[in-house]
This record gives sequence, C-alpha cells and structure tokens, in this order.
Amino acid sequence: MRIPRIVVAGTHSGAGKTTLATGIMAALASRGRPVQGYKVGPDYIDPSYHAAATGRPGRNLDRWLLGSELPRLFIRSAAGSWAVVEGVMGLFDGMSGSKGFGSTADIAKLIKAPVVLVIDAVSLAQSAAALLFGFDRYDPDLRLQGVIFNRVKSAAQESMLREAIREQGIPVLGCIPQEDRVRLPERHLGLVPVGEEGLAPDYLERLAARMEKYVDLSLVEDIMQGAPPAEEDAMPEATAAAGAAGMSEAGVSETDVSEASMSGAGVSAVSAPFPSVFPASASSPGAASPAGASGSGPKRGIRLGLAWDEAFLFYYRDALETLAAKGFELVPFSPLHDTALPPKLDGLFLGGGFPELHLSQLSLNHAFLRSLRTFAQSEKPIYAECGGYMYLGRGIRDFQGKRFPLAGVIPAEAEMTPHLQGMGYREGRLALDTFLGPIGTVVHGHEFHYSRVLPPSGEAPAWQLYKSGSFLRSDGYARGSLFASYLHLNFAGQPEILDHWLNYSQHPVPSGRQESSKAADLSRV
Repeated sequence: MRIPRIVVAGTHSGAGKTTLATGIMAALASRGRPVQGYKVGPDYIDPSYHAAATGRPGRNLDRWLLGSELPRLFIRSAAGSWAVVEGVMGLFDGMSGSKGFGSTADIAKLIKAPVVLVIDAVSLAQSAAALLFGFDRYDPDLRLQGVIFNRVKSAAQESMLREAIREQGIPVLGCIPQEDRVRLPERHLGLVPVGEEGLAPDYLERLAARMEKYVDLSLVEDIMQGAPPAEEDAMPEATAAAGAAGMSEAGVSETDVSEASMSGAGVSAVSAPFPSVFPASASSPGAASPAGASGSGPKRGIRLGLAWDEAFLFYYRDALETLAAKGFELVPFSPLHDTALPPKLDGLFLGGGFPELHLSQLSLNHAFLRSLRTFAQSEKPIYAECGGYMYLGRGIRDFQGKRFPLAGVIPAEAEMTPHLQGMGYREGRLALDTFLGPIGTVVHGHEFHYSRVLPPSGEAPAWQLYKSGSFLRSDGYARGSLFASYLHLNFAGQPEILDHWLNYSQHPVPSGRQESSKAADLSRV
C-alpha cells in the first residue's frame, strides 16, 4: 500500500516543528491533498491544530501507549491519505536508558517514513553544517531527506546556511524568515487548544500561505511519495515492553466504527473546537479499524456518556474508535452547558481538559451537578481521568486559592499549584478489583498535571504507579463502580480493559461485594 508520508522533526523543543508541521498540513490540504495529521507522543493539544488544518481528527503515535498496535493503527488510519507526522522534542529524544525508545526517530523508523529536520537558525551560520552532519549520521537507519531552517534573519544568512550544508547532499526545503514566524498561544499545559480565544480566525490560511511562499512544497510532496510501501506484515514489531526499563519525563508532551454506534445528539450549546471527536463511519476519511475489533462488527447497547466541551476535551481518537468497536455507544454531554445527563446511560467517561479555567461556570451549574450525583448512586461505572478526576471531588481551589464547590462524588479536594505535580510515562497496577480488571492488572499510561488531589486517608487508591520499574506512589480513587485518577490511558493499545468494562456493565457486581475486596499493597510486589 502506498501512503505518502513524512515526519517533521526538530533538533530540540522550541525549534518550530509544531508551527511548521501544522503549516505543511494546511498547505497540502489547500492543494487538495487528503491529509492525515499525527503527533508523536501523548500530547492532546497539538492534534487539535492538525485537525483544524486538515479537516480530520488528529491522531497520536505513541509507542508506550499503543505498543504492538501502533503500526497497524497507523496504516489503517493513514490509508488513502497523505500522512504528516509531527515529532516530539528533539529527533532522538526518547525514554532515558532506552536508546531512544519512543522518540521521533524511533517512530519514523517504525512506520518507515522519511524525516525532515527543522533547525532553529536564529544564531547559526556555518555551524549548521556540523549540526546537520551529526543528526544525519547519528542513526544510519534513519532516512533524513530534507531540512527547513526556521527564524532566518536575512537573505545573507540564508545564503550562508545553504552554502554551509551544500556538500552534505540534503536538500534545503525552506528558509522561514524570522519576522514571519507565527507563534502559537501557550499556557500552563502547553499550547492553547484550537477553538479558544487567542488564535486568529485566519491563522491557518496565513500559515498555509507562508508555507507556499517559503517552503518547496512540490519537493516535500516528492519526498512523501518516495516513502516505501506500507504493509502491516513488513513493519518492524512495535512493543511497549522495550521501554519499560527506562521511563522518564522525556516522552511526555512538550510546549507536547460504525455511525450506527454513535449518538446523533450534539453537545448542547457547544461548538466543538475541531472536527467531531466522535468516530465516523468506517468508510469515512481517516477512519481506522480499531484495536480489538471483531470481523462481525461491534455490539450494541452500552450507552456511555462522554464529557465533551471546552473544559473536557482530552481524548485519543483511536481510543474512542476502540470503545465504539467494542460496543459502546458514545453519547456526548457537557458539564458546562447541560442541565442534566442524557437519559438511559450505562456509564460515564470524564476525560481530562481544563476544568480549572471554567470553575465558576462548572460550580454554578447546580442542576447538572445534581444529575451527576444521582447517577453516581446508580452503581453504574464512572471512569475519570485527570481533569475529570478533579471535577468529581468536593471542590477545586484555583491558582489564586479560591475554592469552587463541585460534584462531591469523591470525598477529596483538588488544588492548582504553580509547579508540575506529575509528568511522565507510568506503569499502573490496579490496586483492587474494579470494572477495568482484577487487582494487579498492568497498564501503560501517562500523567501531566499542575494540580493535586488530597483524598482522605484510608481510602482505596485506584492505581499503584511505577516509574522505571520502581514504585512511585499510589494514585486516584476507586470505590464500587467509581474509578478516577490522574493516569491517562489509550484504550487502543490495551483493548482488553474494555472487555472487563463491558462484562461489568452486562453483569454488574454489587458494590458491597466489590468494596470488600482488599486493596493491594503492590509497592512490595
């Protein structure tokens, strides 16, 4: 199968690869190319820019989270499109002690894609040759096919840069003038998601025009079309286990299905900040065959409410498609705008996002909070990650220390802090029997948060978290059919979790029996 593809990498964080990768996507799309955007690593926000530029939901390529499913998911989601992959951090930066496991270079080799290197040239001239020489020869298995110089100060500097690397035989695909550098809005978790104030309406049009002006897009297209055929059985084996010995903070985001199974209802009063998060039909552009899908098609009947609005928007596209393939009907609701949960739900999924930026509105939506509390008494599964975990507590204190009362489903308080409280890939082990699996079940996830939740002592945690094989801490809250924590998962990489969830929904365990299960002290395992 021919999939034109390219990886846009950087020498380091801040080189400009997010802007340039998004710009290339927008420019190719304006040329009529069906573009599918990807982000290396677990980042939720960059894919929102990719989606806005391409008209297709952005996707992630994360070896720790997706494991052996990654090549298959890439090929099936990229089929029929031109795939542009934005890297993470520097080209070779991966998990510590793992020889680049999960790095941009690692993913590029895994999907057999040519690489374009973005170099911040603001203070460079002839030294660019030494820099490019090292990146080109560091890994002989990598296909470095071009370079783009960013923040070039003058025509004279551009001439020096081009002359400096001429003998290396790597084409210069573009030189972006410093005055034309387009900055993306940022805040405490990185970039501001598309759809919020701060991004001009014509930003993508201007960005695409700059790429047309300063980048040789025809040569970029030639490089993409020169990528080798993509066949699942010809891809290198991708496993997450190889990186387990060296997990570090480095891999985390930088400043990083049938339509019949979907609910037709939209989120009240909410305009999604990028193309619908809900899986489209299998025949639609960019639709992948999800992990764990059977040939007979998905089951029906498990209505899963999905929090989706400006405060809760961190979901992986592949994870949602896997949910749908497993038989979950995704039903959107908005804690910000709705006055009640949708009817006849069998469970809830509250993902991460930015509840801390909408605390007043969330706290004042008393009708919805009452609806949520009533649902929590039904013993139907509630699964929450990060921002959703915080929202389920008694209240959140913002960055200024002001407290906003919230759901009170979890007997705990959350507070925002000025410093990162958790960032990195984690191995999670279930601390007790839950609807996600039996005690000791192992998952791969990640965390990235400035907040902390202070649960009461003696309550059972959801996970025992490990880093680099060593116990890190307990995390989250699990009781009965409620499961909430800071750990983000991608169900596409571990679909068996959803089998347990489905089985629980079809054969629920009385809360008394489940709560009697003794929580494990896995820190000594």
